[in-house]
Amino acid sequence: MSGLPGDDEQQKPPQWQQPQQDEPQQWGQQPQQEQPQWGDQQQQWQAAPTTPGSATAALILGICGIVLCPLICGPLAIVYGNKAKGEIRASNGRLGGQGLAQAGVVMGWIGVAFAVLGILFFIIAIAGSS
Repeated sequence: MSGLPGDDEQQKPPQWQQPQQDEPQQWGQQPQQEQPQWGDQQQQWQAAPTTPGSATAALILGICGIVLCPLICGPLAIVYGNKAKGEIRASNGRLGGQGLAQAGVVMGWIGVAFAVLGILFFIIAIAGSS
């Protein structure tokens, strides 16, 4: 495309050609292709680490310590959460659930704080009424 009069005739686009097939193909059939060999490969997945039951118990007790009865469930959440964190540290990566255990401990302390505030409020209310 240099602008010369004879260049347009020499640079024609390539012609389309019919794809060549080894076997005749019927309507609706796909051409035969070699399938990948999946059986030869090894599986590359790894199972997720298991969570100790004490971490789950700490989370449930922490929720109950905030919502239902902070005086009983709060301290139990702290105990079970710290127990689970120790198990997880000692497992060298075989156990998961560090976040569950930590959330249970935090909610347990929040429940204990609610219980202490509730007891102090109750004492102040009784002392103020007399």
